[in-house]
Amino acid sequence: MINKIKKIILNHLLSQNDWMQTTLIHHQNKIIVIEISDLKTIFKVNEIGLLQSINESEVFDCSIKLTVNDFFNQLIKNKNTNISIEGDLDLAKDVSEVLKKIRWDVEEDLSSYIGDLPALHTTNILKKVATNSKKNIENIAGSLLEYWQEENQIIAKKRNLENFNRKVDEIVESTEIFEARIEKIIKKTKS
Repeated sequence: MINKIKKIILNHLLSQNDWMQTTLIHHQNKIIVIEISDLKTIFKVNEIGLLQSINESEVFDCSIKLTVNDFFNQLIKNKNTNISIEGDLDLAKDVSEVLKKIRWDVEEDLSSYIGDLPALHTTNILKKVATNSKKNIENIAGSLLEYWQEENQIIAKKRNLENFNRKVDEIVESTEIFEARIEKIIKKTKS
């Protein structure tokens, strides 16, 4: 049941991104398996160049395996670390590019339930909430950093650290000079 729901959602999301046809049409009927930790998803490039989620296949043209952390690094930071690819490398590259660019058209889905204008307003509000939430998180983080540097002084400012290090270096240098003078005096007194 869960696989059926996953397949329906995935196919719906992929169908909203029909731009991928131009990228994938030359890989028609090829099968790709993407394994993120223990979650395995199988795709087939259909006759019009869209990715289509399928239940099972014994043969794969391409296999992409990665952990959940590596998956998020790929999506968010565009870092391709620890990704295992077997088979058709051109297919893997094209599928990876497609999956990075896929977006869910929330407005289109909402419009079928609440109408075009309310869907437009709802998605605009959701975008503002997401943007404001990100700004608020950045502001809170900045305020905490400033508080920890100025008021509570848990975190040192860079200039304070540099000043401290400079003073330590001066003390070390003065100590070495003092030790050298003491050794000189000791040698003179022994002679």
